[in-house]
Amino acid sequence: MLQIQYFLSAPLGESAQPPASVNVTVQPRRRRLRLYLVGSEADTRSAIDSLHILGYAERFEWSRVIAMPENGLVIRPDTDDVLRYLQRYRSP
Repeated sequence: MLQIQYFLSAPLGESAQPPASVNVTVQPRRRRLRLYLVGSEADTRSAIDSLHILGYAERFEWSRVIAMPENGLVIRPDTDDVLRYLQRYRSP
């Protein structure tokens, strides 16, 4: 928004007006949604493909394969399980 203030008389007979107030729009905080897939590499790829076909998420939005540590995270993975995740931001 362009705002012009005159310090002398207004040009061409315009009456002096106080400057318009500036409305600051506060954006609501976006909520983060994280989806995790844990399973074999083939099964996680298949789930990602299914979600892509349904139009939920593009394949490139998912993380690369992350090897699961032997002691697991909160869950105990089966042998050769991998982790893939997707992070989205949703409007409140």
